[in-house]
Amino acid sequence: MYNLYIMKTDQTLARTQIYLTHVQQKRLENASRRTGGSKSELIRRAVDQFLDSQPANTTGAKVQRLQNIKGLWSDRTNMADPSNYVSMLRKPRF
Repeated sequence: MYNLYIMKTDQTLARTQIYLTHVQQKRLENASRRTGGSKSELIRRAVDQFLDSQPANTTGAKVQRLQNIKGLWSDRTNMADPSNYVSMLRKPRF
């Protein structure tokens, strides 16, 4: 009932807390006054906008990301023998 009356939404909401800088808080208050939307609504919109801009997490997208990093360390000379490199990293230093 509270969600429907106060929040003016038919969606189920989950309460969360965030920390904002004083500057962010002031800017959010100003935007709320200017738009007439609540601070919570503005934050939900910003979260949606951010999440919508993220790349899809499909198998094809994962494969593409892996292909993009192929050969990333190809110019490293100390990686010719990976097992030797790992052994060197694990060797005690004292």
